[in-house]
Parts: sequence; C-alpha cells; structure tokens
Amino acid sequence: MSFDTKLLAALEQQLGQYIPASILKRGWSYYQGGHVQSSQATVHQTLMGVVRGGDLYAVVIDADHFHYSTCTCPYDGLCKHMAAVFFHYYAEAYGGERSAEQAYFRMLGLTPARTIVSQEAAPAPDAGILRHPGEEGTAEEWREWMEAEYGETWRKCRHSLHALQPVLSALKGLSRDWEKPLQRLHWSTAIIFIMEQSERAITTVDSFSRYYHEMSFLRMAEPWVEHVYTLISELEPESMSESELAWSRSLTEIAKERAIRPERQLFEWDTLYLAFCEKLSQLKEWYRQEKLALLESLNTPAVDERNDTFLYAALGMLAYFEGDDEHAISYFSQAAFERVQKLIYPCVAQRMEAGNWEWAERWMAFLYERVYSNRNARNIGPFMTLCRRADEDRPELPVWTAYMMELLPYSYAELSEHWLHMKRYDDWADLQLFVGVRPEELDTPELREVAKTAPHVLLPLYHQSIEAAIGSRNRQGYRLAVKNLKKLERLYKTAKETEKWESYLAELLAKYQRLRALQEELWKGKIVT
Repeated sequence: MSFDTKLLAALEQQLGQYIPASILKRGWSYYQGGHVQSSQATVHQTLMGVVRGGDLYAVVIDADHFHYSTCTCPYDGLCKHMAAVFFHYYAEAYGGERSAEQAYFRMLGLTPARTIVSQEAAPAPDAGILRHPGEEGTAEEWREWMEAEYGETWRKCRHSLHALQPVLSALKGLSRDWEKPLQRLHWSTAIIFIMEQSERAITTVDSFSRYYHEMSFLRMAEPWVEHVYTLISELEPESMSESELAWSRSLTEIAKERAIRPERQLFEWDTLYLAFCEKLSQLKEWYRQEKLALLESLNTPAVDERNDTFLYAALGMLAYFEGDDEHAISYFSQAAFERVQKLIYPCVAQRMEAGNWEWAERWMAFLYERVYSNRNARNIGPFMTLCRRADEDRPELPVWTAYMMELLPYSYAELSEHWLHMKRYDDWADLQLFVGVRPEELDTPELREVAKTAPHVLLPLYHQSIEAAIGSRNRQGYRLAVKNLKKLERLYKTAKETEKWESYLAELLAKYQRLRALQEELWKGKIVT
C-alpha cells in the first residue's frame, strides 16, 4: 500500500504549513541520522512509523485529517518525529533520498512548491490545508478559520473529549514561535474555541447520563481551563498594542455572550468573563465602556430569556474592582444569592486582608442576612471561614461570635474547632453543654488537649453525661456512667480537687442507693470498695 501523488502532495503541503521550520530541520536531521526504523502507508490514508529517539516513539500521520496526527513523544504538538517519518517514507516510496531532499527544500520554501495539475488532484476541503490568518490576523479571523477547520470536531465527542486534545495541540503549535504577548491571546482563543466545542458536545447527551458525562468532560477539560486562567493572569493591558486590546475585547465578549445565556452550561463562563474584566479594568476607558454596556443590556428588555443575575454580578464585580463597595453590595443584592455567593466571599477576604474592617463588617452583615435566611450545613461553610478569620484578627469585636452562634446547630463543628484553635476552652465547653454533646461523642485528641490544659472545664460535661447515662435505667447506661466516673475522678485529681470528688461521689451514692444494678456496676468498676 502506498500514497498516490496527489495525496502525498497534500501531506507535504500540510507538513510545510503547520510544522515550524526549526522542527522540520530537526526532523530532517533525524531522518538522515537513521533514527526512523520504519514507515508505511495504510489503507486508511494514514502514514505510520517508528522513530528511535530517547525512546521508541510511534507516529501516526492522518493524510485526510491532518490535525488528528499523533506521536507518543512528550512534545505537545507536531514534532520532529512526524517530519522524520514523512521524509523516510518519501525516500522509500518516491525516488530515494534525493527526492526526499527536494521535498524538504520545498517545505522550507527554498524551492517552489509542486503544482498539482488536475482539478481532481486538489486536496479535499476537509484535508486541513486552508491558510490560517497568521500573526496579522484578528481574533474574529482566527475564530472563523478555526470554525472552518475544526468546527465539526464536537460531533466525535459523544462519550469523551479526547478528540479535542490533538486539535488544541495543533492550534497552539501554529503560534509557538510568536511573541509572548500575542501568543497568549492566540492560545486563549484556541482554548476558548475548544471549550465551545465541548459545550456543543454536551448538548448531544441525553438527560439521564448528562451528570456522568459532565464529570468526565470537566475532568478532561480541567487542564485547559486552568491554562486559560493562567494566560489571562499574565496579560498586561497597559502595555498592549491596539490590535492586542481589540483581541482581548473580542475574547471578553465571547465569554460574556456565553455567560448571559440562561441554559445550563458545562463551564463557568461568568467566572472567565470576570477574569478578563479584572485585568482590563486597569484601563479606565475600557472600564467605563464595559460598565455602560452592561447597564444598557440590563435596561433593554430581553427578546429571549437571559441571565440577569450575571449582569448584576458583573456590575457588582466591576464596582468592586474600582473600590466602590457600596455600589458593589447594591448590585449583588439584586442578584440570586446562591449563584453569586462564590464571587462575594473572595471580595470580603481581600478587604479583611487589606485591613479595611469598616467595609469588611458591611460585607459580612450583607452575607449574614442571606446565609441566615437559607441556613444549612452546606452553604454556611465559606461564611464560617470568614467569621473565624475575622475573629482571629479582630477578637475584640463580638459580632463574629454572634454570627457563629446564631447559625447553630449548623455551625457547631466549625465553631467548636475554632474555639479549640483559639484556646477558648470555657467557651468550647459551654458550647458542648448547650448542644448536648457527651464526652464519649467527642474526638479523643480534643478531649486529651482540653484535659491537659484546662481540666476544670470538662467537669460539667462529665457530670451531665453521668446523670444522662444513669437516667437510662439499664445496665448499658450504668456501665457507661461508671466509665465516665473513672475519667471524672482523674480530672478532679488533675485539678487537685480530691475533696470535691469525694463529696460528689458521696452525694451520687446516696441519691441512687436504691438502684441495685447501678450499685453492682459501681462495685465491679471499683468506684465503691
């Protein structure tokens, strides 16, 4: 099996277009050095080969759909091993090394490219050889090109997003040699395009299995999403050229258009939009225009359903970026709290970190009002974290403790841990008594810590537990009472209050002298001798 001339010409053109000259040169050196162990064409118009580098690498070059070509080497994208396999195959099938060398020169642009005479010899439209816009292209031109080249890839992602990985690698490879500022924007565009492809793919999943597909898709897409946030964080708006700023605005508009949609989506487009906003809001004119655009959208009646909560949240965050906390709180108060709370908590944490406690208290009052109205163990966690931090930094303000106490019993675990951390043992013990927690229900390390540092605070806990155990009026309860009596005795001795222990024990024996089963258990436990 061998490629015909028109297919080989198309493959040569694609390799020359998509693989940088520096990598082509290294591939030629690999071929000349004898690193290619085999190369052969298959019936599926695929070129396969094996190259020995630091290890053995398997190469698959798809002549029909070039962007699906792969290599098992660690390099992310089109690599020298692919070029080396092509040169090896060319030499083996079409005239030896001299013929392969001519192809190498054509790919580098040192000699004119081969002309395909017949119309039939032209590569198929989906063969992946459309000329991309290059470094002079705009974001819109690049997105149009990506859509034309790879816009149907999502159809291959019914069960997995793996088909998108080689597409992303190929797209990134096109700007590998660009200047860093422009490369960041191009790579961000490529990742956002892949994310949109993923959104299309998830819509084909039936409602019964959507949850499991979402988990699978998100796990696969996680490194892509992390990378685009890293790229956004590295943007430097104040040193951008006009074309770069226009590119950034275009990406921001894409994220905004996605975020304003009311339907359920795979990715958090609102967070992506706000990441761009946080960077671009350094430019006063951009900030002014974006704020006006959001207000205009909000004041314009919607033709279809839209996510107004996103618009309020975006205005709130823009106000926060500007330092206008009053308007930020006002905008957030008009949004659905359960959908914007994740945006608010970092804002409050930053105000605390900056020592701006006046506004930190205002934010916390705003949060408390909404958390309290829908309190449960799941949604108070972030609020309790902020309360604990505030109480550590400003313990003289009683409002933090008041918030945490008002959220009981849902705040019990966090509050108990907080007071242990703060070494407020009396408050910790009062909390256990208030909630009705018995010593045997507490973690042993916690009890050991308190018993060593402040044994006196545990005495009421054990008294309460002993009375409750005896009140059960059964053998199991009596045995638990004896067990706790032994611990109570040690606590009294540690606190050097032996006389109080003896007095307490005498009163207990007199009070329950008619409970013969209890008396037997006390005797067995050597509490009474």
